[in-house]
Amino acid sequence: MKKIMEYDIEKVEIFKNIKPQSKIKLIQTGKLKRLNKKSILFRDKDKINKVYILIEGKVSIFKMSENGERKIIFILNQGEMINEILINENNTSTVACEAFENSLILEYNTNDFINIIENDFILTKNILSYMEKRTRRLYRQLKNSISIKMDKKLAAKLYRIGKEFGISKGQWTFINVNVSITYIADMLGCKRETLSRAMKTLQDEGLVKIEGKKIYTKQKELAKYFKSN
Repeated sequence: MKKIMEYDIEKVEIFKNIKPQSKIKLIQTGKLKRLNKKSILFRDKDKINKVYILIEGKVSIFKMSENGERKIIFILNQGEMINEILINENNTSTVACEAFENSLILEYNTNDFINIIENDFILTKNILSYMEKRTRRLYRQLKNSISIKMDKKLAAKLYRIGKEFGISKGQWTFINVNVSITYIADMLGCKRETLSRAMKTLQDEGLVKIEGKKIYTKQKELAKYFKSN
């Protein structure tokens, strides 16, 4: 198993500006584990007594519907917390996590992690700030899923993916993450055919172009499109 180094800790958003002794404890108590693409880290309703943090790669957080359809909630990037800190007796997850690509995971026993938090207010504040941002992302997703046409839902989703993973290429933004039409449909909770029609609408509007498996967007125009009446 790969040894945790200080540069691994420096990659993590919630570990910025924390106490030096906290970094030492995080290095001493954490474990690194490899997660191959499409491997499951945990499933919905699994009992979890770990805190997982993404060091390298990307993972998907998703929920399965009663009829077995997958709804993608987030794609998480390097440096992000994967799961919330579960402190209730039940300690069961409400979502599942799968490696979107080969990834490196930093894991802590929940009790060890809480002990470090208790002695470092900056770390506590960082976690609260991170969870606030994640909650706001969920609120935006909820807003965009209610009474909005699929083309606008897609525009909002592509804008968000472009903002998080995009690389500017002049007037276009290249979405630098391998998301297929089927995968985006899972993110929006719709059929592939429905998603394809919405994608065609955005292409006809000149907001999106697809070259092979690469997706390009016009970010400012997408934002105007999904906010328009």
